[in-house]
Amino acid sequence: MELKITNDFYSPSQLAYEVVERKGLGHPDTLADGIAEQIEIDYSQYCLNRFGIIPHHNFDKIIIRGGHSIQNFGGSDFIEPIKIIFLGRASKKCFDIPIPLFKIQKKAATKYLNRILPNLDVENYVEFETLTSDFTTKSNWFSPTTIEDLPEYKDVPKANDTATMISYWPLTISEELALMIEGYFYKLDINKLPTPRFIQMGGDIKVMVVRNDLHYSIRINFPLISKFFNNEIESRLYVDKHVEKIKEYVEQKYKKLNYSIDYNYYLTSTGSCIDFGEEGAVGRGNKTHGIISSFRPNTMEAPAGKNCTYFVGKVWGFLSDIIAKDIYETFKTPCQVIMQSNIGSELYKPTHLYIQTEESIDQTRVLEIINRHLCKGSKNTNLILSTQHFIPKTNVYNG
Repeated sequence: MELKITNDFYSPSQLAYEVVERKGLGHPDTLADGIAEQIEIDYSQYCLNRFGIIPHHNFDKIIIRGGHSIQNFGGSDFIEPIKIIFLGRASKKCFDIPIPLFKIQKKAATKYLNRILPNLDVENYVEFETLTSDFTTKSNWFSPTTIEDLPEYKDVPKANDTATMISYWPLTISEELALMIEGYFYKLDINKLPTPRFIQMGGDIKVMVVRNDLHYSIRINFPLISKFFNNEIESRLYVDKHVEKIKEYVEQKYKKLNYSIDYNYYLTSTGSCIDFGEEGAVGRGNKTHGIISSFRPNTMEAPAGKNCTYFVGKVWGFLSDIIAKDIYETFKTPCQVIMQSNIGSELYKPTHLYIQTEESIDQTRVLEIINRHLCKGSKNTNLILSTQHFIPKTNVYNG
């Protein structure tokens, strides 16, 4: 492993201009990420419980085709249903025992949609189709008959791809604002996952924060559930009330912040623009830490739905996140972690590992932090599943 530790990191907060976008939990692309990751978790847990192992799969290709509903004050009607298409590849049997793949996919997607979009009647207005294949050139790769067909279990896991993952910590004020403003509309459910606080507000909330020197210009798009509003006046008063509450919430955390809020709102049937034709796809939305931060380096890797046993874009996305946070908590200096691997190399021995911090730090202690997480090896797979690290989250309201 080639390790390089430098103190040349510059946070976007040090720049004169910063742009951060948050696609809310109900945005079609965020929905696609969440459904893919929920399927990954449920499939992996099913196989662990049934077979004691996780067979080969990848569910990071999900397409949401928006439906067609007519928006009216007081209610709306669906003309065409929403359609969710499961792609990717997966083992459909293991040790000659069938795996109920479509059942797992549909149940996971339904569970996820019910939590994020409680106004969506999934049974009547969503259609599911699986096009998940098990095509490959490798014998028994997607139909293992013995443990010998799963090399990651009989040997050290190998990286499935030549790829790079990047993470950083802490967030800037702009990044925190984007998350906390959307998070104002959420609370935690019994499973510690976000669920809507207000039944009248949908989940397809978009927040854009543009910082110009010390001024933060905030734009919010609100999706209203049409059946709860009788006219334009009611809807505007409802939104205005929440904008004032958001201002109070922001000012409680950031005293004397120089900011302005602009907004618009629109009617939806279920709380997302998948009501009227908008599509969603995995990897097109939020990046590291649930935001699109325009002045942060990034990669095209999309962890949602990827196999958590040896996919670089998944395992190293997790490791780069927790290593960056651990370094910051230890040294209290902002940092960035870049991990790169070549296909076929040992998964827990990165080809290149680049640590950047704002201030000089004890490199021996940094190496101890890195080794502590890398030495967990395949235990990281269980951590990814148990913490649901890649299920889309937000900074839920804590007022």
